[in-house]
Amino acid sequence: MPTLNEVTQKHMNAIWLGLQHTAKEHRKRYFPQIEEAVKNGDLSKQQYALMKDRILMDEGKPQIYGSQIKNGKLYTLENPETVNERRKKMGMKTIENYLNHFDK
Repeated sequence: MPTLNEVTQKHMNAIWLGLQHTAKEHRKRYFPQIEEAVKNGDLSKQQYALMKDRILMDEGKPQIYGSQIKNGKLYTLENPETVNERRKKMGMKTIENYLNHFDK
């Protein structure tokens, strides 16, 4: 995984986007590198949250940050009563704002 010392933010975002929308086994394989990129400030906490939720959904587990919609509905959410606290820590808007964006 490159760093912002080697490529632009646009490139880092493109790498993340490609991994976010690839096959689940590739997402899971490269997730530790995504985590490291977030720790280094090369990718955002929000990007981490979106991929973490997608991986959990791939595994049939409840999501943490409420970023994944499946079959037109919010995918199962772990501890929904505290989701906005978790989202705030990741620089995300409230779940209500997010769902309004999708008319849910």
